[in-house]
Amino acid sequence: MSPDQDRRHREALLRCEARYDRLKAEILDLGYVLQGSLVERWMECGQAACRCHRDPQARHGPYHQWSWKSRGRTLSVYLDPQQAARCGRWIRNHRRLELTLRGMRALSLRAARLYEIPTKSPP
Repeated sequence: MSPDQDRRHREALLRCEARYDRLKAEILDLGYVLQGSLVERWMECGQAACRCHRDPQARHGPYHQWSWKSRGRTLSVYLDPQQAARCGRWIRNHRRLELTLRGMRALSLRAARLYEIPTKSPP
C-alpha cells in the first residue's frame, strides 16, 4: 500500500469510528423503548338506535390502542390519553433505536472491509 493509500485508509477508519461514536451517543439519549404500534380508534357502539351507526362523524372515541407481538402472537390493550402519549414516545424511541442500530451495522461492515475482513462468502 502506498503512503497516500495508507493515509486515506487511516482517515476512512477514523471517520467510521467518529460516526460510530456519534451513533452510540444517540442511544444514550434515548429513553424507554417499546415495540408495536399505537392507533386511535373511533367506534360504533352496541346500541342499534345510536346515531354512530348512521353517521361516521358521530362514532365514539377516540380510543387509544397499543398492539405488539409477543411469542408470535399479537397482543393489544386500550390506553387512556396520558398512557397513549407516553407509549407513543417510547414507540418512537424504539424506531429511532432501530435506525441507529441499522447505521451501526452498516458502519461495522464498512470497518470490516477496511480491516480487510471478508464480508462475502466465496461462490
